[in-house]
Amino acid sequence: MPEEQQKLANLNLKITEDERWEFKELCVRHRMSQVDGFRLAFELMKKHFDEKTD
Repeated sequence: MPEEQQKLANLNLKITEDERWEFKELCVRHRMSQVDGFRLAFELMKKHFDEKTD
């Protein structure tokens, strides 16, 4: 039986125009969606902060 899909939600962030374009360009260079880029950054943040608490 397939897993039930999670409900999607929007996340609004206030960043500079330069940060916005830099993030978009980085994602394009690595052929990933911005959603995948955000998810990767989030996983790396969790790993980073988990290591600091050990």
